[in-house]
Amino acid sequence: MSNWWPIAVSAVCAGILVPLAIRARWIGHDEPAGVQKLHLVPTSRLGGVAVVVAYFAALAVALTAGHLGLSSALPMALAALPVVLVGLIEDLTRRVRPRYRMLGAVVSGALASAYAGGIVPRLDLPVIDDLLQHLWLVLPLTWFMVAGACNAFNLIDGAHGLAGGTALIMFGGIALAAGWSGDPLTLGEALLVMGALAGFLVWNYPRGRIFLGDAGAYFIGFMYAELSIRLVARNSEISAWYVIMLAGYPIVDTLFAMYRRGFLRRVPLMEPDALHLHSLVFHRVALPIERRLKGSSLLRANARVAPRLWLHTALCLVLALIFRDNTPALWIGLAAYAALYLNRYRALVRFRGKRARYWVAAVAEGVDVAKRADAS
Repeated sequence: MSNWWPIAVSAVCAGILVPLAIRARWIGHDEPAGVQKLHLVPTSRLGGVAVVVAYFAALAVALTAGHLGLSSALPMALAALPVVLVGLIEDLTRRVRPRYRMLGAVVSGALASAYAGGIVPRLDLPVIDDLLQHLWLVLPLTWFMVAGACNAFNLIDGAHGLAGGTALIMFGGIALAAGWSGDPLTLGEALLVMGALAGFLVWNYPRGRIFLGDAGAYFIGFMYAELSIRLVARNSEISAWYVIMLAGYPIVDTLFAMYRRGFLRRVPLMEPDALHLHSLVFHRVALPIERRLKGSSLLRANARVAPRLWLHTALCLVLALIFRDNTPALWIGLAAYAALYLNRYRALVRFRGKRARYWVAAVAEGVDVAKRADAS
């Protein structure tokens, strides 16, 4: 049985489940008021639940149909449940502190380490790889990477189609590497996630009828981290930095957010703000385009953001594929992308005048500049 059919099964499952979540108007809706909000009407945050359920449904169908190559995927999927549950509680209540959400990610990482082989095998770094033989180092490092991946996807989940499309490209990179390396298990799992994301994106982009939510962002981040570990562990010819290069956009965005909050603005690292790259693209690129058009629309402005940042992930994918077995080249590629990201960010914030200073201060404090500008 071909490994490619699970993507269709999970896509169909997600495509059926997402409309049900949209119709559940009494629960799990995201109000438009808030620091990072770019939408105008209450919208369901349960899209991630549909993605998770579609993944499990497609996996169950695969196992029932005798696709035994995916049997070891079940422990990993079950290990994701703690962080998904914490994310779901946040989607429903909006009262879960960031530290508890990160704790849920660590618990899921620990379960994957214990029951699904989810332990970083190597980093292709002298001395460091020798130290990774010690559990006191490799386990905390693994759990930190899992929690970091969960948080990274949550941070970029700020515009219609952005997180889902970015993830689709990244899991496509894992699937390509697994296919070339003759790794049907990793390939099958990556395709299951891609199918569920494709079914979700039909409803999420461009109109944003449903959001991924914390549950979905954490599930995607967890699965990417764990499949990255599995790909590197099972295929020695692929550099460990392949999966890092592939995730260049969310990694650089997260690290820069930590620097911006901790060193520039002197606020807690987990405090939300509206100064991510996707927020700047919305305010400084998409909105001005819409204002120049007859009958400008904030919905269309929102939809203009994701394709521009999908190009970032596509660039990282190309660099990862070209240099998949060349660690030094991947280091250079990652540094080059980080420079590109910072240059783009600097170009969007370096403009002059009182209006510019007002805009930066207002966005940082959560003032709805988009609506105010659209009404002026």
